[in-house]
Amino acid sequence: MSDTAPETVPAAVPQMPLFFSHVAGVNPSETPDLRLDRSTGYRFAAAAQWIPIGLAEFEAAGRCYPILFTAGPDPVPVVLVGLDARGNLFIDKNGAWRPDTYVPAYVRSFPFVLIDDQSSGTTYIGMETGAEAFGNPDGARMFEDGKPTQVLNDAVALCTSSRANINAATAMARALAAEGLLEEEEAAVTFTGGGELRVRGFQLLRADRLAAVSDATFLEWRQRGWLGAIYAHLHSAGSWARLIELASVDVSAAPG
Repeated sequence: MSDTAPETVPAAVPQMPLFFSHVAGVNPSETPDLRLDRSTGYRFAAAAQWIPIGLAEFEAAGRCYPILFTAGPDPVPVVLVGLDARGNLFIDKNGAWRPDTYVPAYVRSFPFVLIDDQSSGTTYIGMETGAEAFGNPDGARMFEDGKPTQVLNDAVALCTSSRANINAATAMARALAAEGLLEEEEAAVTFTGGGELRVRGFQLLRADRLAAVSDATFLEWRQRGWLGAIYAHLHSAGSWARLIELASVDVSAAPG
């Protein structure tokens, strides 16, 4: 295996939201018979190497994945779910997420996403029109008599909560960067069965610099509920071992 890998974490979040390629508004006049089937799984996320997470997710996510910050001046907190172009190591060939593993809210929100209409100053719920979850005619109805069902209301609530949490996490990340606590790193990964690669394009919090933060700043971060997330990020370093183990199994199973 080559010792050089493409950047695992991009320097910036793409303009089109992750997993989305064609977004349209959820409108009862246009799709009155829209149905949703969540049992289709997570194949849409199979190619992902990273997934954004919200502030409230750090503790749960950190037990399963390394939590990193994207490189660049506007860092975004993400979990690392893959090490190279093989993609997400937590999804099997049937699209199922590994059991007993936290599924990020951003993933659970798909195929829905909140869209901001800059011209009107409003926000509406959008959907990935070609999503597999819309392909089952026996799925749960999104509208009854032209009104949203509880299924759609729950989807909107999840999208709203997920975005608010990601925005809060991003605000924290930018504050950490402004204090000089984040530093770009790279990880050299050696597989037990042989071969290695390097993971580049991410930042980590320097624990030694955290102690130098002023008391006033530290108190502000505590009041904003950031300290738990900060320490969850630091503790998530222990999750590299599982990620490497999964990648090693995948490498050993691949044909020579």
